[in-house]
Amino acid sequence: MSSLLKLTPQALPWIGSSDALFKLKQQIALLAQCNLPVHIIGQPGSGKHLAVNHLHQLGKPDSHPLVVSCVNHWDTSCAVTKLESLISQALDGTLYLKNIDALDPEQAEAIKDYWLNLTTASPAPKLITSTTTQKHQQALTDPQQSSFLSWLHYHCLELNIPSLAERREDIPDLINHYKATCQHIANLQLDTQALAVLTAYSWPHNAKQLKRTLDKLSFLSGQQAITKPTLINIFPVMNEANKQYPEPLDSVPSKQVSNEFTKVIQSLIACDNELAFEPQNTSTEQYTAPLMQLQAASKPHPALARALQYIDENFKKPLSLSEVASYACVSPSHLSFLFKRYVGQSFKQTLLRIRIKTAMALLREDPYSQVTEVCDDVGFSDLSFFVRKFKSVVGVSPGVYRDQRTKH
Repeated sequence: MSSLLKLTPQALPWIGSSDALFKLKQQIALLAQCNLPVHIIGQPGSGKHLAVNHLHQLGKPDSHPLVVSCVNHWDTSCAVTKLESLISQALDGTLYLKNIDALDPEQAEAIKDYWLNLTTASPAPKLITSTTTQKHQQALTDPQQSSFLSWLHYHCLELNIPSLAERREDIPDLINHYKATCQHIANLQLDTQALAVLTAYSWPHNAKQLKRTLDKLSFLSGQQAITKPTLINIFPVMNEANKQYPEPLDSVPSKQVSNEFTKVIQSLIACDNELAFEPQNTSTEQYTAPLMQLQAASKPHPALARALQYIDENFKKPLSLSEVASYACVSPSHLSFLFKRYVGQSFKQTLLRIRIKTAMALLREDPYSQVTEVCDDVGFSDLSFFVRKFKSVVGVSPGVYRDQRTKH
């Protein structure tokens, strides 16, 4: 079978915002910066082709070709000739050899020189190969069974594609994507329990299997809503998965979480009944870091602890969820989930309350403080917004709050 030669259009986006997907995109961006060979490992349907497209798009100019060849269809007698032909087509673009494990030992031995002689200095195509997770693991545990794959392990940069089961949080996003892009799936209605079953399932064939499942459901259900019993009746195997994962992680109410870390956070950002608060120490240092008590609390999630530490040190500056998530080494979506799960409110609400609580402390400390100065000191750029939010949280305006504390 001849190779597929094409100038690749804009690569399709990865759907979802899970930690696993966030880290994968970071790794792809890193691997795209050099011309060393990349060996992609992933389950069928997990998105190896998407990874190839993104590696090519990020690492090569738009005019450079992406050549794709499935090794399964190579003539067993002329592997070297085939590879040379593909290299000449790819020029200094990208050459992707699918199912590299299909090479027999003699073929593999004949083309090893290309990997060994490849230099990053001279113009050459970026070489990408792929295999399945199962075959890769077999090669590492029993090198004699697939010596070329074990050889590639030491002669390529590796990119592991997470399975859909490893990025469960992305399943609702994928379903919404298919509903938005496939007309026959658009009218599919899934109730909360049915969505929980789909999210809990292991999806051994990954996103392709999810798409085909939605295709089948849209055909069988017509305009009717899909309930959990309907779904399990059509796909009985999903019932066992539902017993193991009764509901998606992000559907667990935050009120079910009770630990020292959560209690400390909530006490530190609480702005209730502050008019009755008597400060024990009037030094300004007391109010510069409202989350310092967290250091003594147990931390259920290191990313959330890092995010809170960063907010603690920078809340007076303009902060975005993306900036804090980058510092915490998680995706913005997952950090948002962690705030709702452990803190009980969103990132923006938490930041707002930290700033307001600090403003309350400053107003209590100095009876002659100017509201405009306090507004700037705690990170608000708009005075009217500060006054409005302060009043909505505390119950009175900043000036009234200051004056009431002065009377005490």
